[in-house]
Amino acid sequence: MTEATTETIPVLTAVPAETPAELTISIHKIDESFHQHFATDYWAWRAVFENDRNSRVTQHPDLLLTELSFSRDAEHHPPKLITCLQKSKTVGAAVLIPKSIAGEKKFGPAWDLRGYRLAGNRLIGSDDSEVQSRLMQGISQHMTQSRADFLLVEDVETTDPLLSLVENNSHGLQTFKPAPFQRRHMIELPETHDEYWSKFNSKTRSTLQRKLKQFGNCRLELINKPFQIPGFLENAQEISKRSWQSDLLGLRIQNDEFETQVFTFLASQNSLRAYLLWQDNTPISFCIGTQYNGIFNYEEVGYDRDYSKKSPGQVLVIKMLEEMYEHDKPAVFDFGGGDAEYKRQFGTSISESGHVWLLRPGIRSKMIVGYLSGRHALSQTLRGTLAKFGLLDRLRKLSRRGLK
Repeated sequence: MTEATTETIPVLTAVPAETPAELTISIHKIDESFHQHFATDYWAWRAVFENDRNSRVTQHPDLLLTELSFSRDAEHHPPKLITCLQKSKTVGAAVLIPKSIAGEKKFGPAWDLRGYRLAGNRLIGSDDSEVQSRLMQGISQHMTQSRADFLLVEDVETTDPLLSLVENNSHGLQTFKPAPFQRRHMIELPETHDEYWSKFNSKTRSTLQRKLKQFGNCRLELINKPFQIPGFLENAQEISKRSWQSDLLGLRIQNDEFETQVFTFLASQNSLRAYLLWQDNTPISFCIGTQYNGIFNYEEVGYDRDYSKKSPGQVLVIKMLEEMYEHDKPAVFDFGGGDAEYKRQFGTSISESGHVWLLRPGIRSKMIVGYLSGRHALSQTLRGTLAKFGLLDRLRKLSRRGLK
């Protein structure tokens, strides 16, 4: 096996004599030897991932390597693996994925940023505070040496110890939140389906049952096998073209080689849990989710707006929950960041989450913060003005119905 390019940073820790005193931070360029599984550092990364009981499938080395093989940013801005070793054993890791932000002229001078996002939005391995602190110091040192503009930690919860760690200035980076954190809804699924539905009052149960009846005959198809991926992507893309999300955010399903490989890998790891909702022979709604370590993540959803009056989103969630209680029930159904009426209706617990940027100290970072703060303030002012005149909800409803 070959060794990847590595920078080593020894760090001494004051601990009792019987405890190993030295933690070593190493920075590795993720190169072709990782993709070919030749690098010993790849296998150290793989081991620390597999031994982490709280790891996320989005941190799986082979999934990230698949994504990197399609990344244009990686061609000019190499991804990095930062590891923390105690003696010769890797006890922690952070994976930095290249991310660029193209210049915009709408709100002032155009600027281009090159930085990273933290893979899986968390550190891998030991949750020991010293290990995690050393990893953050390694990240800071690499960002300084490479002159990276930022590290983006996406959708981190307020209860996550990582948030306290990144907000601690001991690593030397500036913390910036571009927008207030939003509510995050989850369902902590009880043992039985009846126990879950007992949380609803009789009026709500009656309303949901009526919606199911009015929706008519339908069937739910579970997508979790590699051979199902081509057909699923074709159907999901057609639904996406007819969805309100496509009008507001652009086409959400590309049905390209990248999505095919990523979803096929997830299915091969028994981590893909996607769904199609059919009425007669027509697919009208889809959900893309992953399930790993007992947590189902609700990643992407869309429905044909021609069916919007029949509440296809609510019907889809109801049918998904029925299926989950029949097969491989997760402990938690995580709706992800963002508030919505249907999430409030089905959820049983609430937290808050949002994006955090880490930037190198200096004038450039202050300019970036000022730019992003101004853009967010302008966006909020526009939303506030629309809401004041009763136009915000109206525009949302018109978009969801497909009216111009």
